[in-house]
This record gives sequence, structure tokens and C-alpha cells, in this order.
Amino acid sequence: MNQSRRRVLQQLGLGLATSPFGGIGLGPAFAQDSAYPTHAVRVVLPFSAGGSSDVAFRVLADGLSKAWGKPVVVDNRPGAGGMIGADAVAKAAPDGYTLLATLTNLVMAPALFGKAPYNAQRDFAPITELATLNLAWVVHKDLPVVDVKSLIEYAKKQGQPLPYGTYAVGGTGHLLMESFGRSNDVPLVHVPYKGEAPLVNDMLGGQVQIGIIGPANAKQHAGRLRTIAVSGVSRSPLLPGVPTFKEQGYAGLERQGWFGLLAPAGTPASIVEKVSADVNKLMVVSAIRARMAEIGYVLVGGTPASFARTVKSDERFWKDIIAASNIHLD
Repeated sequence: MNQSRRRVLQQLGLGLATSPFGGIGLGPAFAQDSAYPTHAVRVVLPFSAGGSSDVAFRVLADGLSKAWGKPVVVDNRPGAGGMIGADAVAKAAPDGYTLLATLTNLVMAPALFGKAPYNAQRDFAPITELATLNLAWVVHKDLPVVDVKSLIEYAKKQGQPLPYGTYAVGGTGHLLMESFGRSNDVPLVHVPYKGEAPLVNDMLGGQVQIGIIGPANAKQHAGRLRTIAVSGVSRSPLLPGVPTFKEQGYAGLERQGWFGLLAPAGTPASIVEKVSADVNKLMVVSAIRARMAEIGYVLVGGTPASFARTVKSDERFWKDIIAASNIHLD
């Protein structure tokens, strides 16, 4: 985390950095505007329960519930590369009681599917970029693959496209793997899952032998799944012994996706700013930071305006990548 961002988070979370999460003494720093929230807040997560994004957001949801004194309910709505859940939020009342916690898929899906039911910039009000995450390229332990070079060699010996799984159609892992295949002349076939948990289960059972998952699951199942590389500009804190693709001589997989919180467009700015400020306060609670690190997320934080710029920039970046790759899922 850069120093300016650290200062912002420390200012937002004044007095919270040493607060114990078990006792969650969030009192004065979370002084409430009586107008919001007055009842439960529903946060739609467009992926199945049990994946890294689900586990990570439930940590924050629990913190918000305790800070606000109102339930924060996580509603898993997987399917269509995240579009089903995102569309539900885009059409929800813009009153702050239905929010969206999602991944970079939000800006990828419209370009991939062509007929997406929402527009990422028009239909949402960005609240906060929560975190970024390395992605782990894993293989079943019985596969004769130990690094990226041997993966390429193995794939080219098969005489047919190599199946690989990801936990979202058109997600960061899917697009990066397709880009990798084209750049290295590796024939691939994508096996999409509606979430990370079912993908991991099938990998453990040998139904699919190559997959892209979060670093926490890769670490947890290290005895049965072998991690051969991670995406991103640097190694995952959870997998310090696993080199990046670039370290192994394969550039082009440095881009990291984000995990962020958004509201329907038209949500009052006062609510957007309040939710953003309160989420940022949670990010400096030591117990929350430790739990998020265990999951493999690198916390980001920041203002609605800064996240809006990220959404705009990434929508353009991935749209260009998708067009150049000629990937269409409609």
C-alpha cells in the first residue's frame, strides 16, 4: 500500500487500528447518521458461496453489521459471469439498501456478451475498491507439470485442446488464460464454473486437472493441488514461494482484477459517501486486516471518486483486450 493511501485509511479509521475485532469496539468512530441505515442492508454477491470473494466480503459484512447495529445480509446470486447479480442491483431501488460486491467481471461482461443488461458506468455508483487479488494457476498433483514451461510442453503433447477451469465466465482468470494460450500457441478449452468452491471440488476429484483459483484455496489444498504460477506484478503474500508468470519468462499476465462495492446509480451521494467511509474504517481494524490477509486479499480502500476512475479505466482496458482476442460469449 502506498503512503498516501495508508494516510487516508488511517485518517478515516482514526482510533481503530488497534481495535480488537472480537469485541468490535467500533463505537465513536462509527457515529451514526440516524437516517441510514434504519434496517437491514442486502449486499448481492454474484458468485456462489464458499469462494474467496464470498469469504472476504462476509468479514466486512460482519464488521458493518456491528458498526451500524443493523444486519448486512450477503445474497449470493451466481451465473452469467456475474451479470445476474449485477443486473439485480442495477434495477434495485437506489436507496442504499441493496448494494453490489463484485469483481472486475462487472466491466468485462458487457464486452464479452454483447447484450449485457446493464452498463457498468451508467447503472452503478462506485463506493469503494475493496481489494486486489493474485490468481493462482494450479494443477492436480498427479499431472506431470511443475511450472509454466512444463505446462506448455504438456499441453502441446495432448493433440487436443487442454481443458482448464475458472470460477467465472469472462472473468480475469478466463481472459488472462486465453491471452496466455494465444501468446504461447497453446490450444485450450475453457470449463466455466459458477463459483470457486465447485471448481476446487472438481479439481480435488480430478474432474478437471488445471484451474485458476484464489491463493487461499491454493494454499489450503497444497497437498493435492500444485500451484505453478501466480498472476500479478508481484508474488502472492500467501504463496511467497510461487513465482509470477513474468518471473518465469512469460509476460502479459501482470494485470490484477479488483474486488469492489457499488450501489445502484442514483443512490444519494450522502449514503455512498457514508458507506465508503465506514468500509474504509473497517480496513484499518487489525483483526480484519489479518483475516483478509489470510484469504489472500490485498486491501486497497479509497474514495468513491477514485474507484469510479478505476472502473472507467478498467472497462476501457478489458474492452480492448476482449476485442483484440476476439472472444465472444453471446
